[in-house]
Amino acid sequence: MSDLSYNQSSRFSDSLERDLMRNALSNGESVSIVSVAKKIAASVKAGFIAFTSYMAELNHALDEARAKDAHFSRSQW
Repeated sequence: MSDLSYNQSSRFSDSLERDLMRNALSNGESVSIVSVAKKIAASVKAGFIAFTSYMAELNHALDEARAKDAHFSRSQW
């Protein structure tokens, strides 16, 4: 697959799909939907974990900012 261009303007057309399948089958690579699905699931899981970590850190930072603001303004939050 080294002959595949990663250009933003390139499209995944039928001819490109045929070329990719021909190259994959001629190289002895197996085309498995299960492995692709596992990679997609792992990517979604990693994205979800990163998002939840970000939200937890953001919540913690906001809590600290509120506590500092309440301390300096002597008001209850």
